[in-house]
Amino acid sequence: MSDAIITNIINNIFHAAWFYNLVLEPKHGKKTTLLITILAGIFFQIFIFIFTQLGLPKAALFLSAYLLTAVVFGGVFLFLLSASNPAKSMFLISAYYCLWTFIYGLISLVTQSGAGAGGYAVWGMRIGLNLFFLFLYRSFFRKKLLYIYRQMQSGYGMITCISILTFVMMTFLLLYNAYHKEKNASHIFIMTVCYLFMLIVYMLLFYFMAQANHAHQLRLMQMHEQLLMAQMESYEKIERSARQTRHDFRHHNMVVMELAERQDYEGILTYLTEYERIEDEKLDRIFSKNYAVNSLISAYMRKAEQNGIDMDADIRLDKTLCVSDVDLVSIFSNILENAVHGCAQSDGTRRIAIVAQQKNSMILLKCENSCKDDIHFCNGIPQAKDHEGIGVESILNIVEKYNGDVHFTAEDGVFSCSVLLGNCS
Repeated sequence: MSDAIITNIINNIFHAAWFYNLVLEPKHGKKTTLLITILAGIFFQIFIFIFTQLGLPKAALFLSAYLLTAVVFGGVFLFLLSASNPAKSMFLISAYYCLWTFIYGLISLVTQSGAGAGGYAVWGMRIGLNLFFLFLYRSFFRKKLLYIYRQMQSGYGMITCISILTFVMMTFLLLYNAYHKEKNASHIFIMTVCYLFMLIVYMLLFYFMAQANHAHQLRLMQMHEQLLMAQMESYEKIERSARQTRHDFRHHNMVVMELAERQDYEGILTYLTEYERIEDEKLDRIFSKNYAVNSLISAYMRKAEQNGIDMDADIRLDKTLCVSDVDLVSIFSNILENAVHGCAQSDGTRRIAIVAQQKNSMILLKCENSCKDDIHFCNGIPQAKDHEGIGVESILNIVEKYNGDVHFTAEDGVFSCSVLLGNCS
């Protein structure tokens, strides 16, 4: 039993080391994260030591310890260490335990040992393989995984499900290996095929993650292209208006001179007032000091007008904000795109009202639009029926990035989206 306890201590040390390194978006600082992982390892080791005194059969003890390890360390990672979306955290947890079952199975095949076994060969291989894979992860994969992990905006729910199912399969493989003491050729063949299957699954998952990230980046580029096109259209409109004004200026002077010769000063004032009103209508309104937001609001104002939608905007944002222009354009465009889509499906009056303001280090944004009454929610999130619903998911990810909050409601034919972006000072 002492060999098994030493093996378990080695396992727990590396569990703590791995989970500390797997935290890509931590809730706490490095010291607090390290302290939590160490305490989790110590607590679990004490619990396992007490558990071994119950006199359970070796196989039952092994299975119980294995499941408890996944629950305890996985729970600590999910609820105490990681600030990521739970689906993303579950992906990392299941992927790690698939790697751990591979290490365990490989050691079992090489040393011809079973569950709970110990010895210098087993301990040496556990330490060596864990250090080897930790080195590979930190040197070559962590930065790439972190980049994809942060940029990926959709699809990770499906990836997590596949990863968890693969972990379940690897658990059954571990039990199969534990209950077959004789490691003959057929046993080794089955284990090898399963491990190759696991490798192929994760290669495909990471490929899909990279492709999903590429698709998200492409969508952002298309969004920015649309914004630039709207800006160019605005510039062309201003230039055409300026040319027309220069061309017509002589005729306006003639009218004013004619009125002046008649001493019709009231007529002059009326004409100039009307002239100023017409010229103002030729130019886009200034909604915000932030140029990107102003151009975007102007573009959607024209789009709303083309679709017979009455749109009001009250935007009080500074020229330079704590949120990047890319994220700001993304969240405004997704909210307004969904609002236009909702109005297009609604009956009766079509209206959009959007308000945004900055208070200290927080940005408050609220948009209301006409909608149908059959919008369905799941955990407070509106569910798309006739389109992909990527816009809402993109909003949620930006809110998560800036430690903010978002609230959706739909009452009496009015859909409301309220966003708070905080901790961005």
